[in-house]
Amino acid sequence: MNLPALSKVEGDARRTLDKADYERFLPIVRRIAMRAARRVPRHIAVADLVSSGWLGLLEAFHRAGPSMCAEEFEAYASYRIRGAILDYLRSLDTTSKHMRRASRQLARTIKDLTRSLGRAPSEKQIADALGLDESSYQDHLARISEAGMTRLEMLDFDHDEVDSGVEPADDELSRREMAVALSVAIEELPPRLQQVLALYYQEECTLREIGAVLGLGESMVSRLHTEAVHRLRAAIGRE
Repeated sequence: MNLPALSKVEGDARRTLDKADYERFLPIVRRIAMRAARRVPRHIAVADLVSSGWLGLLEAFHRAGPSMCAEEFEAYASYRIRGAILDYLRSLDTTSKHMRRASRQLARTIKDLTRSLGRAPSEKQIADALGLDESSYQDHLARISEAGMTRLEMLDFDHDEVDSGVEPADDELSRREMAVALSVAIEELPPRLQQVLALYYQEECTLREIGAVLGLGESMVSRLHTEAVHRLRAAIGRE
């Protein structure tokens, strides 16, 4: 595979992407793409996510200055790779845009109810606020999940602007702060939702495996996961 060497024309030397870089970053691109693939609909090919990730890596080499140390650059490149994959996912169809709005509305509704009630709302209270009966609310959660709007470990993917201009060091600080906020928010979830998240993210169980552990159907586990993620988004202000 021949990769272009990117450099700044004005004489201010920039990083170039060569064969050694390709071999070094291939596992990183594939790892990020595979993590994304686990959270999106199954018809989206991993190869397409990997290709999009390479575009993000090329962009990182184009933008980063030569003075950036290896550790900083790897963090910055990972940020660009994730952003490029998100851009690809957002370009697929108009349905994803509609479901992103539905996902934000759900998290915002949970946040508003929590503020007004002084505690976490029940499923019925959330459904009522959305103008849905409980059965329709469950269907609503299922549609949001099927659209791939429940990527907890990639919450930054839910922002409308990936390229926010934030410097890598500041971005890393924001991620650490969000991790602390997430930890607190998870402790306030109902025990069953905590268990679903633990099995899914820590034990890396599939939805079917979680269902077997909890004695629930796979579709029910998917809805519980969707509700848990949106409660967390509401709690940390990422609605």
